[in-house]
Amino acid sequence: MHQILETIPDAIVVVDQRGVIVHVNTMAANLFGYSHEELLGQTVEVLIPPGLRDQHIQDREAYSVEPVVRPMGTDLDLQARRKDGSEFPVEINLSPMDTEAGPLVISTIRDITKRNQKLEDLGLSEERFRVVSESMTDVIWEADIPANQVSWFGDIDGLLGYGPGEFPRTMDGWWDIIHTGDLEGVNAAVDRLLVGGADYLEEYRVVNKDGETRHWQDRGKVIRWEDGVGVEAVGSITDITEQKQAQQELTGALQTISKLRTQLEMENAYLREEIESAFGWDEIVGDSSALAGTLAKVAQVAPTTATVLIQGETGTGKELIARAIHTRSERKSHPLIRVDCASLPASLIESELFGHTKGAFTGALRERTGRFKVADGGTIFLDEIGELPIELQPKLLRVLESGEFEKLGSSKTIKTDVRVIAATNHDLGQSIVKGSFRRDLFHRLHVFPIHVPPLRERPDDIPLLAKYFLTMATTSLGKSVEAITPETMERLVAYAWPGNVRELKHIIERAVIISQGPNLELAESLGMATVMGSETTASKRLDDIERAHILDVLEECDWAIKGKDHAADRLGLHPSTLRHRLKKLGIQRPVVH
Repeated sequence: MHQILETIPDAIVVVDQRGVIVHVNTMAANLFGYSHEELLGQTVEVLIPPGLRDQHIQDREAYSVEPVVRPMGTDLDLQARRKDGSEFPVEINLSPMDTEAGPLVISTIRDITKRNQKLEDLGLSEERFRVVSESMTDVIWEADIPANQVSWFGDIDGLLGYGPGEFPRTMDGWWDIIHTGDLEGVNAAVDRLLVGGADYLEEYRVVNKDGETRHWQDRGKVIRWEDGVGVEAVGSITDITEQKQAQQELTGALQTISKLRTQLEMENAYLREEIESAFGWDEIVGDSSALAGTLAKVAQVAPTTATVLIQGETGTGKELIARAIHTRSERKSHPLIRVDCASLPASLIESELFGHTKGAFTGALRERTGRFKVADGGTIFLDEIGELPIELQPKLLRVLESGEFEKLGSSKTIKTDVRVIAATNHDLGQSIVKGSFRRDLFHRLHVFPIHVPPLRERPDDIPLLAKYFLTMATTSLGKSVEAITPETMERLVAYAWPGNVRELKHIIERAVIISQGPNLELAESLGMATVMGSETTASKRLDDIERAHILDVLEECDWAIKGKDHAADRLGLHPSTLRHRLKKLGIQRPVVH
């Protein structure tokens, strides 16, 4: 018995039915300040303050009745007394045990001074502490392996939902409650305990009488008998179900956070891309009747979930219109994801829109989430929709109709809730005739068309835009150009603006750079400088005008495409978009011999 008691981490005092101390472990002797010899043979009242001894004797006599009526695992909070006379609060768990020499009571004693101080500091009531302590049950066990017997010290029956004494006191009874999924691991741990003598520490699930699964942490030591034949093991069990549930909730929360962080990182990556390729202004400037008509349509359609097709020439601000629709919709708290269908190679656009699995194609080294999934709950803006390859158009049509798609390389259907806004500078009717655009997709996109007027149709807005861009350019370039003379403004209003608002922005920037005084000084040539109504300009194809304008900018930048104030930056295009335009327009850098 003494050897067993020494393995238990709590103070243990064993008394007989007369209250005489018959066994005590070192933890108990140290707690009360006595030696083993001083305590053995004394009545337990030596550990009780004098004023409480009479009551304690009455309680002990009431407890030391026939085993059939003795309470199991009785808990008491008492004042205890050390050898030096100091008093302190203790929690005592009383467990009866029948032996050949008669009934004994095992008292597990814990100093609760610190606990009470914490309770006082926290203002917790005794009732609240009782509720908390009941959820963290410790049970001590002693197993006689050859006899297949287990002694339990604590409310093992209540812990497992049984009545008093109902749970079997056998090793087989213990094995029967272990969850089948954990049997193999527990069996291996017990083998290590019995064969190698290693300390036993295992977490496993048990199934109580009502079929409820609980989580236990079980620790123990092996004790071999002197004859080398018999073997015992002793230890304790802590019910950690609540801790496990809290851990699972925490794990779930961390997974949710990780998922949201991944989503946010993807959105931020796309946002950075948008910032790099943005026109450089964040307001729609103008008060012309042509622009007012467009904005009236924006106000009508924004609160709805209708698909919108924005049509207009290059540089008119179609993306600004898309952003205005999104920010005035109920989806404004979710992302607006932009995809430039003209800047992406046909071989990559499916992956960009719908994502791909790892190994879906050569170079697919990791799984990718497509922009339709990133935009879930928000809006996706498909710029230059007329450039979408014909083979991908049925997949886009399916997303528009059912909100479903599959990643490249996967057969798993993904659901998404996305509002689609598309934009084009092409005549999609001609594309349908040519067979490069599906008629059914056109009608699905053409639910609510919005036309963005070119700058030449809203000359009243040119002075407002010019002053707005002048303020922006002087701020960003750090120059003091304060005014636009009437002559300069007349020249700006008279220009045809084939590149529309984007071209106006960059011409103002160029003028700020070359201006030497307080007044804005324009370059000698405004791109393909012509006045409105000119026969020559009217007869030119838009591609020719765009080609000439891009060539002018490239020559000014010595054909440097990427970088601050280089061609792509001046044209308001992403470098990859500009390269695609160069290829489409057949523009190549001259070879210098």
